[in-house]
Amino acid sequence: MSWCSVCMPSPIVPFRAGDAAGGVLRVYRRDSVPWPYHAPGMHGHRFFVLNYYDDGVGQIRFPRGALDVAAGHVLLSVPGELHDTSGIRHMRGWVVEFTGDIFGPKTVGPSLIRAHTDGAPWLAFAGRRFCHANAVVSESARGDWERRLLRLEHEVRSPAIGSHEAIVALMHLLLIDFARLLVPSPFAEPSNNAPLVTEVLAVIERRYVEPGLSLAAIASAVGRSRSHVGYVIRAETGMTVLQWLTDRRMAEARRRLQETDEDVAIIGERVGYRDPTYFARRFQHAHGMSARAYRRASH
Repeated sequence: MSWCSVCMPSPIVPFRAGDAAGGVLRVYRRDSVPWPYHAPGMHGHRFFVLNYYDDGVGQIRFPRGALDVAAGHVLLSVPGELHDTSGIRHMRGWVVEFTGDIFGPKTVGPSLIRAHTDGAPWLAFAGRRFCHANAVVSESARGDWERRLLRLEHEVRSPAIGSHEAIVALMHLLLIDFARLLVPSPFAEPSNNAPLVTEVLAVIERRYVEPGLSLAAIASAVGRSRSHVGYVIRAETGMTVLQWLTDRRMAEARRRLQETDEDVAIIGERVGYRDPTYFARRFQHAHGMSARAYRRASH
């Protein structure tokens, strides 16, 4: 049983692309925005969040424990991971929110983020996955972290020639440094349901473009009942099967909006939505802007 299997339903916050770099990344100081940043109490995100704390002490609660944090602590939350940040509302530091497509298509060789290659958008370091991934940056290295985060914020807020490449490079450096510090959470436990989760998300990866793909169809593909699959996925990841399906479709829609000149209705059809009006509503709900506005902001 995973730690999530004891959770009551909690809000899962969508990514808002309105002030993001290309709709895939936001970076800001914790003290520059009002609390709560995402939601009060126990909640999750449909995106990654990297928190770096440079002042204060506090505690983050999880469904199965708590983590004490202080200056120099860095914590990564993955999509669907539930947590309560009310115990750190007074702390200062940086927040970097990003989606799995920040680095674009997967390149040859080992990758830090396997956004959709194995059906699950976890950070994968040396083939391992971590729950409540956290580490402490040494005092001698904190200046480097501060400078990179300041530069990242500048590139996002004041784009110039080469800003996209600079943002990707800075994100790679931050995540590589984090990977080298990473220690598994004391709350992480092996789950007997992990193979089923992998199977379900792999089905979504292979078949997300099918307009008729549903929970029932996915459950049938993995040889389980609809109720069992729905329960396990929500318990293990904090998100529903249909939320994972929608997120995969939206990721492909974002890619096509950025990299092609296809009509929005055509893009909707190619990511699994026969009805262009319904696709437009889903995209607006997921991103806080229309698909056309997203395309304009991404170029």
